[in-house]
Amino acid sequence: MIQRVQSLFFFFSAICSVTIVYTFPVLQDESISYLLKEHFAEARLVVFLSVALSVFAIFQFKNRKRQQLIAYVARLMITIGFLIIVFLYKEEGVEERAFGIGLFLFFIPYLTLFLAGYFVKKDEKLVKSADRVR
Repeated sequence: MIQRVQSLFFFFSAICSVTIVYTFPVLQDESISYLLKEHFAEARLVVFLSVALSVFAIFQFKNRKRQQLIAYVARLMITIGFLIIVFLYKEEGVEERAFGIGLFLFFIPYLTLFLAGYFVKKDEKLVKSADRVR
């Protein structure tokens, strides 16, 4: 049952997270754009952990409770990556750095993981209601 809605949301979250790491700058100053792939090793590690959890959750379709837990943990990893960039690296250096578009795009994988968790919960309720009918 890999074609379920929550599996598509997990996949979309993984693709968006990898795209943010390699494409969009998370911090900028006048002349330099800071990408996750070149700077911010801790944040990159946490985001890739979220990607790995999202891909792993796709194949856990038989165990919905585990899939829901994985969605929560992956969302937590996205939040931790965001906070690492904002609080640890924003203060670093003398120059004033502005937030880049990549930092704001962290909202997309977070939202897709939230929707995946919602649909897993909805699917679990549907299965429980079908068990009551039998």
